[in-house]
Amino acid sequence: MPSSQTIISMTPAHVCVPLERPLKVATFEVHAVDTCCVTLRTKEGLKGHGWCFAFGPERTRAMIAMVRDLFANLLGRDPADADANWEAMRKAVSFVGRDGISALAMSALDTACWDLAAQAAGQPLWKYLGGERREIPCYASEGLWLNLWIDELVEEAAALKARGFKAMKLRVGGRVDDDVERIRAVRGAIGDEVALMVDANQAWDVETAIRACKAFEPFGLYWVEEPVDHEDIRGCAEVAEASSIPICTGETNYNPRGMRHLLVAGAADILMPDLERCSGVTGWRRAAALAKEFGKPVTPHLFHEVSAHLLSAEEHGVWCEHMPWWECIIKEPMEFRDGNLVLSDRPGLGLEWKEEALREFAPPVGGSL
Repeated sequence: MPSSQTIISMTPAHVCVPLERPLKVATFEVHAVDTCCVTLRTKEGLKGHGWCFAFGPERTRAMIAMVRDLFANLLGRDPADADANWEAMRKAVSFVGRDGISALAMSALDTACWDLAAQAAGQPLWKYLGGERREIPCYASEGLWLNLWIDELVEEAAALKARGFKAMKLRVGGRVDDDVERIRAVRGAIGDEVALMVDANQAWDVETAIRACKAFEPFGLYWVEEPVDHEDIRGCAEVAEASSIPICTGETNYNPRGMRHLLVAGAADILMPDLERCSGVTGWRRAAALAKEFGKPVTPHLFHEVSAHLLSAEEHGVWCEHMPWWECIIKEPMEFRDGNLVLSDRPGLGLEWKEEALREFAPPVGGSL
């Protein structure tokens, strides 16, 4: 049995992770990923890591303030008491609300607790959770943005396939006719043997979404992601009912409660809970359990450094999203091999921050907080 630990301190750091080129989707454009990197320490000498992000420095400073506030609920606790720790933080934010920045801050702390708990048990997190799969199929999500011309899409899709990806995601959400041509070009570049997903990033109304899904039918898509506004659950259910292509959604909805609303309504053929919007590993696992209860596959949103561990333990889990935003601040990024993320035997998450990178990418105003 793992020995108990006692949490004694927490250090947050604000880093502004640069992107090689702007990230353009139907509803926003991003040039950097502001991130709150959390390090929890125990009396026994272990360090646990977690993080949350937002697009914008002021939002991230607000997240860090909430992380500091919530940490008081973990001080002196054993990080292995996952449910009790999670509920203590949820109770603490009941007045201001459990979604939004509260959930993001909880996620960083909760994830760091799970990292510590697995380390204390001498196991990688995936084994600690009962996982058996060491190699987790992943799809390339780091390209095929909406601002690329068709010849650029073809070149990039072919390059991703050459790197070994067996699946990739294309952003859509412009004019439906234009999206059809983009999909046709990418499918032609990668062939039928590579799975292709598309993500509309909530760009359409219900009528347009149904029309788009119908137009996309000839291309053998694995899913259409977030076709309508995430709050229009009834509308998303209408799209799912009308579409022969599975609808994947959930990333922008908060906490297990939000996942249940989607599943009850029939809005998600594939559930995509987001680690930070589910308030961490604890909430994500509850969301995955709901997907299993409703007989739906589950696929994680972002955070492949954590999500691959989670999928290992979910028999109904499909495809881990590969997004390398944070690899520049992690000492030993997760191995990618032949279309899979390869889980290591290092205890916990098996990662540490590059301290020099945290300093290098600290924002010029305010720095590490």
